[in-house]
Amino acid sequence: MSMHRMTRRALEGCGALAVMAMAMAMAMVLVASPGIAAAAATDARAATADAARGGAGEIHAEHLQGDIWLMTGEPGQSNVVVSVGDEGTLVVDTGAEAVAPRLLAAIQRLQEEHGGHLQAIRLIIDTDSRSDHIGGNAVVAAGGRTIIAGNFARDAQSQGLNDAATVMANVNVLGHLVADNAQRSRNDPLLLPEAAVDGAVYNTYFNGEAVQLLHPSNAATDDDTEVLFRRSDVFATGDTVDMRGYPLIDVARNGTIDGELVALNKIIEMAVSADKQEGGTLVVPGHGRLCDQSDVVHYKNTITIIRNRVQHYKNEGKTLQQVLALAPSADFDARWGATSGPWTTRDFIEAVYKTLPAKGPNFSMQTETVVGNQTGRMPGQVF
Repeated sequence: MSMHRMTRRALEGCGALAVMAMAMAMAMVLVASPGIAAAAATDARAATADAARGGAGEIHAEHLQGDIWLMTGEPGQSNVVVSVGDEGTLVVDTGAEAVAPRLLAAIQRLQEEHGGHLQAIRLIIDTDSRSDHIGGNAVVAAGGRTIIAGNFARDAQSQGLNDAATVMANVNVLGHLVADNAQRSRNDPLLLPEAAVDGAVYNTYFNGEAVQLLHPSNAATDDDTEVLFRRSDVFATGDTVDMRGYPLIDVARNGTIDGELVALNKIIEMAVSADKQEGGTLVVPGHGRLCDQSDVVHYKNTITIIRNRVQHYKNEGKTLQQVLALAPSADFDARWGATSGPWTTRDFIEAVYKTLPAKGPNFSMQTETVVGNQTGRMPGQVF
């Protein structure tokens, strides 16, 4: 594991090509996904659907466990998780750009009421590169500051390098955003993460507890990050878990159904249930209501059944259209499906079909499951 750092000030004023050159100079492989335009279209459809639902109201803070709070009221039921304590504030995702000022104001109120002596947003962690997770990066980061000590403190202060919170994300988030900037011929430096994390696990310590950043391989996307607050026992899973419906397997950003299932099994493995399998580790999905371990088990079982049905039909040589006609998810669609909006049941089945092999076994954690990397930049992982 490693972390590459870039200062936001160094990115300001750079064009898209200059940003890409600088990113590559940081020894990161930033290969544009072939489906960047499709991924941007997915984000646009999501924003349109949220607008049609009337957008979001006020942002409210709800205490979860330990030092962890949930900020509710974002469009699309997006969840923003906040750690508030003596060392300042850590924010997981910043929601939609349109409501970012309201989110910042709510976080600042929370700091005043429950924070310690250092009331500043210090760190933002993006769980993926979708606009409903990073849209508020610029506003929320500008409302915080980075604490810099040692020999570089004076130089950093004179250059204004500590006048905003640090944004951290998986290195693939940076790759997708740089490619998006080039695609649109415009540069959004404040959306870009300054700290790019590379590796399956990155450990840090904040507000008196261990915080683990977990990167599943090719789950909903190839740039997912899940954040586990170990003492508070809160697990922010990003879009790996979505209580509104079937997971958004973003093929354009190298998401795969088997990678999604491996990630869900890992969440189940790391979460701990309480009495009679209820309670215990609090799982905060990217969107929708809160969960515990048993909720994630039911979610995983549903998706596994659908996946195995599609694999069975694909093994028989059936085309995508034939599989869609067979409705392999019909008995689950009343709860999880959608016939309209940014992510429909049809979209989900199509993503499952496209990311399964032509001939393959049923998914099982009892045997080794190989999850390939669609980008070709690294070999598949064996679990």
